[in-house]
Amino acid sequence: MDGTLLKLSPSSARDFKSCPQLFKYRAVDRLPEPVSSAQAKGSLVHSVLQRIFLEPPETRTQERAEELLTRLWNEVDDDAEVRPTELDPVDEAKWFAESMRLLRNYFRLEDPRGLSASKLEWWVEYELPDIHLRGIIDRLEERDDGSWILTDYKTGRVPSTQRELAAFFGLRFYALVCWRAFGIIPAQIRLVYLSDPSVLTLDPHERMLVAFEKQMQALGRAIRRAHDTEDWRPSPSPLCMHCSFQPHCPAWSENP
Repeated sequence: MDGTLLKLSPSSARDFKSCPQLFKYRAVDRLPEPVSSAQAKGSLVHSVLQRIFLEPPETRTQERAEELLTRLWNEVDDDAEVRPTELDPVDEAKWFAESMRLLRNYFRLEDPRGLSASKLEWWVEYELPDIHLRGIIDRLEERDDGSWILTDYKTGRVPSTQRELAAFFGLRFYALVCWRAFGIIPAQIRLVYLSDPSVLTLDPHERMLVAFEKQMQALGRAIRRAHDTEDWRPSPSPLCMHCSFQPHCPAWSENP
């Protein structure tokens, strides 16, 4: 990190906000992590939703999506980089059924036959003075009037009303990148939740994105300071129970 541009994605920025020690393990030390069942499920469903939009509109049906899900999993189920570490053959059927349920829920929210995706899994980036913002947007739609809609698929829980704005952290990040890199503030950003099917929307505006940009710059300074002082203090929380780095963490281990 010394003398180099700090690279941040929404996930790495969230890591530091939630626990600087977690950010260090992932972004600085780059320690390996096992593939969790939740991660694998999300990746599989995301891949199918990407592929369904590559189909001709008339074939973007639930039946076709289910066929793609089965085929894709059969192609990668023995890949150690994809298969959940803790998934044994007994649990696989239940895990796959849950993935299928999430996919079917998508069709309760949208009919992809009537949608036109301009970009899928779209890599975007922009360099602020000290920070390189980058990441992948699930889907971009361009309306006839030239306005943009950004959509992000979520396989986790729907946030409470009090947590809705925080849930839009990643899409506000991408809205800022779109504004700075392309000069376009998205007209709408959308979170499509598949576990309990619902769609949350937010209309970004310049004041919101200016404030978010200042937040990212402050976050960048905090990360630089943690690096320079070697002060990556952990932030213990209930999330620690699901953290694969817990055995190494000074908050939990006698020999970090």
